[in-house]
Amino acid sequence: MTKTILFGGLYHETHTFLAQKTGLKQFEVSGINLGADVVEKNRGNGSPSAGFIDHAEREGWRIVPTIQLSANPAGKVTDEVVVLFLSHFLDGLDRHMAEIDGIYLVLHGAMVSESSDDVEGLVLKTIRERLVAAGRGDLPVAAVLDLHGNISEEMVENATVLRAYRENPHTDAYEAAVATAELLGVALEEPGLKQVHRATQYVLPPTGVGTADKPMKSVLAAARAIEAKDPDILSISVMAGYAYSDIAICGFSLNCLTRGSTNAAAAHLDDLVKVLEADIGSGYPHEDSLDAALSKADALPPGKGPVLLIEAADNIGGGTPGDATGLLAPLLAAGRTGVLAAIADGEAVAACFEVGVGATVRLSIGGKTDAHHGAPMPFEGVVKSLSDGVFELENKHSHMASMGGTTYRMGRCAVVENAQAKILLSERKTAPMDLGQYHSQGLRPEDASYVVIKAAVSHRAAYDPIQRASFNVDSPGLCTSDLTRLPYTKLRGKTIALD
Repeated sequence: MTKTILFGGLYHETHTFLAQKTGLKQFEVSGINLGADVVEKNRGNGSPSAGFIDHAEREGWRIVPTIQLSANPAGKVTDEVVVLFLSHFLDGLDRHMAEIDGIYLVLHGAMVSESSDDVEGLVLKTIRERLVAAGRGDLPVAAVLDLHGNISEEMVENATVLRAYRENPHTDAYEAAVATAELLGVALEEPGLKQVHRATQYVLPPTGVGTADKPMKSVLAAARAIEAKDPDILSISVMAGYAYSDIAICGFSLNCLTRGSTNAAAAHLDDLVKVLEADIGSGYPHEDSLDAALSKADALPPGKGPVLLIEAADNIGGGTPGDATGLLAPLLAAGRTGVLAAIADGEAVAACFEVGVGATVRLSIGGKTDAHHGAPMPFEGVVKSLSDGVFELENKHSHMASMGGTTYRMGRCAVVENAQAKILLSERKTAPMDLGQYHSQGLRPEDASYVVIKAAVSHRAAYDPIQRASFNVDSPGLCTSDLTRLPYTKLRGKTIALD
């Protein structure tokens, strides 16, 4: 018999230390899809939504779409966004209550609004309460999550299936969505599946949770071994957490879906915590000063490819504004040449469009969002190109696809160049997750001497294959890897640094 699945999505990674709110305008940039558009505008775009759609259509499921919206990581989400989602989703739920067999959601896991520190928990609880009131409290609800989710007991208690990405960079977001849909299929046939959650005391910076490195590599390997050995364990999600949410549930956690004993599942999670703690020092990595990084770069043997200077403190994929100058300005002041960088600065873009290609411009670049990411930087150069900033991902499975598909819109862009640097200016901040960002603008990071990377880990799939060397550089910014610099007020019993 054909299964009918109610489908929706609400996706945002929320940086609570940023002053600027994320409202409907920011969600409209990525697209707010309603009704049939939820399916039609996501089909085939490589996103988690596309993963669910493809699996559902292969299975012959009937999809009942409601609403799907997402926005780039940034500050707290305004309440009107959550109200919009719930009003459309619950309307669809009420209208189709009697006919649906299950619910599938694309969520993030680290969304914070003006009124809620746990938006996903609020959403899942509200849905479950509506189901219970209608006499359908046992209906399975599945959600695919970002690996960086901060997971609450409320989320676990009100969902049947929570399944996260397993790769960071998130090259498996589509596949994770398919796997979550497969688990929903199991839940449709096997009532009584149970979830066991284990929070930990550790809040790790994004630079410490790449899945190619410990501790994530060790914990993930141990989790896969448990799944292979114990047939009752359907899935274990290793949740790195998202450090820049000042909320009580912030941090590394584990979640297990089992058809067997919850005590046995809990014991498995206890073992995984021990694996984590054995390698916990790797979760708080060292960053070089710029001077130290340049000294190390100068000592490298001859070779091809750029030196990557990783500016994690302005990690666009972590929510910061993408206009920090705390690394680029001193790099240029040191006289370095062959520099390639991208800065989000709509004001500078407008100035370039005003004078046109070929003109020499004197600009004040970056450092305009707040006082945490450096000061505006003077730059004089020639406008080399102007564009609408739309590009297709070269890697259809890149981390960027997990955030909204394979087409990205940077807003209007301008490339400016002088004897030291080529700088890509864009109206919209763009995380360095795909080489198409630069290639589409006639720039080749492969040929640069230095590339400034505003990321923590998400750049690796794109840039590791072309790099000569890579150095994490300490600089000003609210995605700092030194979490002790941030004014947390809600963490209790959490560890944010090792002594």
